[in-house]
Parts: sequence; C-alpha cells; structure tokens
Amino acid sequence: MRLIVSLMCLGLLTANGVARAQSTTTTTQPASPAVQTPPAPPPAAAAQPPAPTTQQPPPPPPPAAQPAPPPPPPAQVQSAPPPPPPPAEGPSETAAERAERYSRFSSGAGGMLLVFTELLSGAVTGGILGNTFASDNGTYVGAVIGGLGLGTAAAVYQYYVPVERNESLLAAGGAALGFLAGFGFGSEQGLGDRDRAVAALLTTQAGIIGVLAATALPGDVSDGDASLVGMSALYAFALTGLVQATVLLAEEGDQDPNLAPTLVAPLLGMGVGGLLAVPFELSASRVFKLTVLPMGVGAVLLLAGTALADGPAVPLSAIGGIAATFVITALVTAEEPTPYPPTSPRLRSQASETFRAVPVPVLMRTGRRNESLTAGPGLLMRF
Repeated sequence: MRLIVSLMCLGLLTANGVARAQSTTTTTQPASPAVQTPPAPPPAAAAQPPAPTTQQPPPPPPPAAQPAPPPPPPAQVQSAPPPPPPPAEGPSETAAERAERYSRFSSGAGGMLLVFTELLSGAVTGGILGNTFASDNGTYVGAVIGGLGLGTAAAVYQYYVPVERNESLLAAGGAALGFLAGFGFGSEQGLGDRDRAVAALLTTQAGIIGVLAATALPGDVSDGDASLVGMSALYAFALTGLVQATVLLAEEGDQDPNLAPTLVAPLLGMGVGGLLAVPFELSASRVFKLTVLPMGVGAVLLLAGTALADGPAVPLSAIGGIAATFVITALVTAEEPTPYPPTSPRLRSQASETFRAVPVPVLMRTGRRNESLTAGPGLLMRF
C-alpha cells in the first residue's frame, strides 16, 4: 500500500515539474511567425461580365447531289466446265470423219429417206414376187425378205456414202416411176405374173440406182435441178398420153389401147430432165411457173373440149395450149444468167447475153382489101 502511494506521489510531482518547465519555455522563447494561409481564389468566371462574342456565319448549302454512277456490271460467273462425254461405243472414227457426218447413223441428210424408200419398195415388189409361188405364206415371206434385204443394203450404203436430201427425194421418185414403168409394161405386154413381178423389181431398183449413180459427186442437187427433173417427168407423161389419145381417136377403132408408152414415158422423162439439168440452171420458182401454168391451161382446154367437141381435136387443143403457154411463160419469166457456172462449164457460155425477147400484142390489117383490123400475139426481140 505504501508502495502504491509513493508511486502516485512521484507521478504527480513529475507531471507538475514538466508543466512548469513548459510554461517557462513559452515565456522565454520569441513567438514563432504565424503560418501564412494562401490567398483566396479569384471569384468564378460566371461573376465576371460576359465578353462580346462574334456570331459565326451559317454553313454554305451542300452542293447539288450528283447522279450516282451506274453500278458496274456483275462479274460473269464462270460455270463449271461440262463433264467429259462418255466414251464412244461404235466404230472408231477420226475427228475429220466425225465432223463430216450428218448423224451417228447417217452420212447425209437424206439417208433415212433412202432407207425408207428401199424398205417400202422391197416389201411391195417382194410381196408381189412371193405371191407368184405356190405357197400360203408366199406374199408375207417375200415382203419380209425383200424389205429387210433391200432396207439393210440401203442402211449400209447411206452409212458410208453421204446421201443428201434432194438426192433422196429423186431416188424416191425414181423408185415410184420405175415401178410404174415395169409393172405397167409387163401388164400391157401380157407377161406372166412372175415375169411381171421381176420386171417391176428390176425397174424399181434401176430407178433408185440410176439416181444414186448420177448424183454420186460431192454435194447435193440444187433445188432448180431437182425441180427440172420432176417437170420433165410430168411433161413426158402428159404429152405422151395426149398423143396416144389423139392417135386412138383418129383411128376410131374398138381395139384396146396399149398404154405401155404412157406408163414408161415418166421414167424416160426423168432421165431427159437429168440431162437438161447439166447445161441449164433454172430456179425452182421459175420451174414451178413453167409447170403449173401450161398444165393448168391444158387441163382447162381438155375439159372444155370434152364437153363441147369430140374426136382428136380435143387432145390436140390441149397440146397446143400447153405448148403456147409454155413458150410465153418461158419468155416472161426469163432470168439473168446465174453468177455461178453450171454443172459443166463447157456446155454453156457464161458471157452476158444482150438478146431479149418480150411478148407484145400486135395489131394488123386483114381482109381482102386490108380494110379490117385484128389483134394477135407478137414477139419483140431486142439485140
């Protein structure tokens, strides 16, 4: 207890001494300078009067809108290359041979028509020939053998040899006229059934083979030449028939007429037309006019003569009308020389011709004292 009291007294004494010492120091030392505070900041700018501001001019208007340039064309999309063709399975051919072929099955445009012509002609003539044999199925067997045999031969031929369109048409016409000539001649001459069938078969094939041989040169027959061949065949048939009718009517007999010349004439006329196509080169339109107009006039005169007259004067008037109309039509439809040479350059000169012939009406004095006046056809020739 005594110890605690002693320590408390000692602490008080110590605190009093320290306080007395500090007071003494304060009175003896000079006062330290006062701490200077920084000056107050100037008043805010809002308190100052606003400075005069210059008004900015309005911005200039934007320039007129220029038309936008057209968009560039879209880039072409390159498609993927086509797949390679499958390998060929037929006979091997060079590129040149393949380019010259009309199709995979034909060398020319008229190959299929030639095959059809041979199928039909073989079936008809074969059937007629098979009918002459003493067999129940002779007609059927003959038609099948003839059609398949000749059709196969034509298919093989047109596969290796080009047959063009006009050439095949002429071959079909040759087959028809050949059959007419052979069958008609055999019937008129009283041949047996088998001989007549053989004659029809041979003349039919002769018409086809003759056309193919005559047109074996490269290229197709022109439209004018093909039309000229057809016109010649038609004129041969019509004129031969009219001449035979004139002779029969002049004799006034009751015998049966022999029509063999009339039936054979178209085939011969077709051959004559092929020969005429060598030196002459006519357009198809002119050949059409030369065929339709004279034949039309001849048909009208024949009908009118049959109704108004009798005897050989009727066919003679038709022949005269055909001939006169043909000459006038040939003069009216005269054409300029063709710029290309004909089939054979040596047969016709290509020099320009100055001769012109034009049909004109003519007035002439007639009568015993030339006191009358009549009109008629005339021909104006210019050199």
